[in-house]
Amino acid sequence: MKKLRAIAKLRKVFGLHGEFKIDSYSRSAEEFEMVDEVLMGMNEHSTVLCKIESVKKRGEEICLKLVGVDDKTSADILRGQFLFVEESRRKKLSDKQFFVDELIGCSVVDELGTILGILSSVEKSPAHTVYNVRTLAGYVMLPAVPEFIVGVEIEKREIIVRPPDGLFNGEML
Repeated sequence: MKKLRAIAKLRKVFGLHGEFKIDSYSRSAEEFEMVDEVLMGMNEHSTVLCKIESVKKRGEEICLKLVGVDDKTSADILRGQFLFVEESRRKKLSDKQFFVDELIGCSVVDELGTILGILSSVEKSPAHTVYNVRTLAGYVMLPAVPEFIVGVEIEKREIIVRPPDGLFNGEML
């Protein structure tokens, strides 16, 4: 079986005709227009083949419609699912860029190498991207901005951070 990679998440239903606003993992609206078939599922082990009917850009967001999903009720059932493609069809990134699914599960460590937690999800907010880090004390929301993210070592599965004071030691949990 070929390795699958997530390219987007069906985030929110848009309108009454089954369109989705998606969280794209580094693909532009134009690139989605070139993809006609994707695999959809909650993970790469339980997917179904889907055809993309249309792609639109609305401001900074990408909206897409899947063939056969023609109303809000049908679309609501699919919200939260991921869209996958085979690894060979995935967009190539530069050396310093990473796909979101490559970061999920990485250890989050400080500059001294102390493990602070595990990256559990990545969310987009209006201001910036936020890393949700699972710690022993609960979840910490770390803004993914240059002043806090020192580096990423995909081979070691580590994200090196310089968090603000109090974020990981319980003061802000």
